[in-house]
Amino acid sequence: MRLLYTVLYALGFVLLSPGFVYKMWKRGKYRENFFQRFGRYSPELRQALASKTRRRCWIQAVSVGEVNIALLVIAALQKQFEVVLTTTTSTGYALAKERLPADVVLAYFPQDFPACVCRAYDLIAPDCVVLMESEVWPNHIWEGARRAVPLFLINARMSPRSARRHQKIRWLFRHVFDKLTLVCAQSEEDAANFRAFGAQQVEMTGNIKYDASLPESGKQTFDPRQILTDIGIAPTRPILVAGSTHPGEEEILFNLLPKLRDRIPDLFLVLVPRHVERTPEILELAKRKNVALTLRKNGSPVSNPACLLVNTTGELKWFYTIATAIFVGKSLTGEGGQNIVEAAASGHPVVFGPNMQNFKAIAAEFVAAGACVQVQDRYELEHACRDLLLDEKLRAKIITAAKVVIDRNVGATRRTVDLIASRLGNAG
Repeated sequence: MRLLYTVLYALGFVLLSPGFVYKMWKRGKYRENFFQRFGRYSPELRQALASKTRRRCWIQAVSVGEVNIALLVIAALQKQFEVVLTTTTSTGYALAKERLPADVVLAYFPQDFPACVCRAYDLIAPDCVVLMESEVWPNHIWEGARRAVPLFLINARMSPRSARRHQKIRWLFRHVFDKLTLVCAQSEEDAANFRAFGAQQVEMTGNIKYDASLPESGKQTFDPRQILTDIGIAPTRPILVAGSTHPGEEEILFNLLPKLRDRIPDLFLVLVPRHVERTPEILELAKRKNVALTLRKNGSPVSNPACLLVNTTGELKWFYTIATAIFVGKSLTGEGGQNIVEAAASGHPVVFGPNMQNFKAIAAEFVAAGACVQVQDRYELEHACRDLLLDEKLRAKIITAAKVVIDRNVGATRRTVDLIASRLGNAG
């Protein structure tokens, strides 16, 4: 089983490597600690992990969203464990490097080849492993189980689409999920899907994104209102913040902006793309669309800008706080959606598109409560944004409903950490 999977993984790795290398090159800093991805570590990192004073917990958080969740879990676990955090993307690594406590060791997650995984386990020597959401790597899990290391999959999700994919290789995943010590699922549907694929211990703990989205869960390092003031924009103006946008959505927004400004002349757009490396293509698009755009960092002064392009990482949460209305991307032209809880927790009304497969339960709960506006296409987006920007009572109604939804869902971090502790035989 392990040999067959490794052969298939190696074939996939070879075929997909050019795309991965290109992405890393575009995102920058790809050379930094590159060989950690293959279980090769510097003397400095080896020295940092050479001895343990307490039991050690290895947490894997693939990118920015998962790092934000990991920060909450780390804060709760540090009283009992030394913590090592690994990430997969360079953006996740950069955010973790900026925000992690000084005594948490940071590295890149190894590729899922047995030799790479074994070298990582040998160095980190974890007493338990915590994986996030859908980070299910067979060789990693098999190696942990072989070493009798407790393995936890937390904030776990399995969308219907993922379940259909897993069904095609059920013969593999039933020998992976049954090795997990505990699965802490986001919803009952997720829990049922994990049980169906062989997970033995599954609990529904809720979604930690609710906790991570609360204003007090992060450290604010800048004032977005001052950013607007510095570029000559009064923070009191109507502001549409578009967060985590994907290709195609910026063009929709640039086409939408002049139509909205016919009714709301002083409307200002704050655009925060999901991947900052797309800045050059968005600048070119803005030029073609005649949108006066200025950059958050390293931009030339622009007279009377209509849009701020945020070309930084990890600041979206704070830009949401200055919005009049919010559009959450990867939901119109992308597939899967993005986290709407963070946007809603800012205290402003949220609009998103039909493609919310990765946040199905959250989206359904918000829609049912009247705590958001879900649109089906660009035309509905125009009407929804116009209504929200013009109607203060409508905004207040949605904001109040969203607060109710958020308040009844917080607490997943504590529930998750308590379950981990109980499985490891700890008190509290």
